[in-house]
Amino acid sequence: MKVMFLDESGDHSLEKIDLSYPMFVLAGCIFDMDYYINTVEPAINEFKVKHFNNSNIILRSYDIRKQKGSFACLVDKKKQDFFNEDFNKLFSSLDFNIIAAAINKTHLKKQYSDPDNPYHLCFRFILERIIMYLGRSKEKLIIRIESRETHNDIKLAEVYENFRSQTTYQFAISEIHSKIVDLSFNQKVQNVVGMQIADLVAYPIGRWVLNNIKENKPFEFIKQKIHSKNNIFLNYGLKVFP
Repeated sequence: MKVMFLDESGDHSLEKIDLSYPMFVLAGCIFDMDYYINTVEPAINEFKVKHFNNSNIILRSYDIRKQKGSFACLVDKKKQDFFNEDFNKLFSSLDFNIIAAAINKTHLKKQYSDPDNPYHLCFRFILERIIMYLGRSKEKLIIRIESRETHNDIKLAEVYENFRSQTTYQFAISEIHSKIVDLSFNQKVQNVVGMQIADLVAYPIGRWVLNNIKENKPFEFIKQKIHSKNNIFLNYGLKVFP
């Protein structure tokens, strides 16, 4: 059994777009379930204790970048460098794959007169790529996604059920049902390690899609985990739209 944890970067609103970061990114991290429970969770919790003396701290990309709350100590350059180097080392050692989708909302609005919700679009792209990722294997996968407001969760669950109930030119319903077997929502306060890894992955992906020339050290580690074919990850492990 495999498990995918999903989290986002940016917001899905098309009404007010932050021109400095007009991105919406949904990132999914896929682990073997037993490996996640026995190796990943303990390793991340040990990392938290090592740096913050507290395994209950929630790793959140925005707070780390802005050195807010529990991460205020990272304003100290030596602590920040040690944290980053140690995390990159740990991240590289973990065995998992990333499937993500990214939308530049400004481009989306220019190209489509009535564009769909970016969150829903990205989720569908990822669902499609899960089926392709699992391929002919008999592996099953469950999805764990960060809960937002109840009405947003309901809408996302509808996208999931519609995908599972409609035959497409690519996948038969029986194939979808045999591979993706469950979807559930978790609150950030539940301190789900897999969700935090997905959160940390999403923002650097968005920055890379926005400008793949500018230095982006976190992405150099992240791209090694993105699902690829013949070392090509675009359209395999990373869907960029439009």
